[in-house]
Amino acid sequence: VDHVESNYDAIRSEYFSAVLGQGCNGTIPHNPLDPDYDVAKQGGEHADDALHSGTWDWHSYILNGEKNEKFKERCPKTAQVIYDLEKERMLFGTPFGFCFFSTLHGKSSIKAHSGPMNLRLRMHMPLMVPKKDDTPSAKNTKDVIPSRPTTGMRVADQTREWHEGSAIVLDDSYVHEVWNDSEESRVLLLLDLWHPDVKMEEREKIANMFSFARGKGWIGAK
Repeated sequence: VDHVESNYDAIRSEYFSAVLGQGCNGTIPHNPLDPDYDVAKQGGEHADDALHSGTWDWHSYILNGEKNEKFKERCPKTAQVIYDLEKERMLFGTPFGFCFFSTLHGKSSIKAHSGPMNLRLRMHMPLMVPKKDDTPSAKNTKDVIPSRPTTGMRVADQTREWHEGSAIVLDDSYVHEVWNDSEESRVLLLLDLWHPDVKMEEREKIANMFSFARGKGWIGAK
C-alpha cells in the first residue's frame, strides 16, 4: 500500500496524460487511450449480466492476467509500480488478475456482486474523487439514498468513501456495490494482489493450475 500511495502523483499524472490527453509534451501523442473492455456486454467477471448503469470505463494494463503493452508505453511509471509488486510476488498473476484505471462517470453505479474467489485482495488507489459538496440538485434528490455518501462503496455491511491518494484494500469475494451520484467522475487505479493468507508455495501451485486451465481454453479471455 505504501509503495502505491507514494507514487500517487505520478500515477495520477499518467492518467491525465494517457486517458484524458492532458499535460502531454511533444514526445507523447495527445490522442488518449481508448476504453478496452466492454463491461456493458461482458459485465466484468460476471458475463451473464452487465453490472453497471450509466458509464463505467476501463483502461487496462492487466486484463484477465494479460498485460497491455500500449498501456505500459503510455504509463511507464504506473507500469513500474506494478512491476515492483510483481517482483515481490504480491501481484495476483492469474487469469483472474486485473489492473486498470477505473472511471465511474457521474450518475453511474455498479450493482451488488461478488468476486469469484477469495485468493486475492483488490486495491483501490483513488486518483479523482468528486467533492463532498457536489450534491444533487433538489429536483434529483429523490433519486439518492439519503443514508449513504454521494460517492462511495459498500462491502458486506461496511460503507466507505474514497480519498484521493489513500488506498483502500478489500476482499471482493464479499458482496459489494459502488455508486457515484455526483455530476463528476470518480477515477481510481484498481489492482489485484495475492491474499496474504495464501502462502508462497501455494501461490505457485495455484498459478500453475490456472496456467494449465488457460492452456486448455477453460478460462481466461475469449
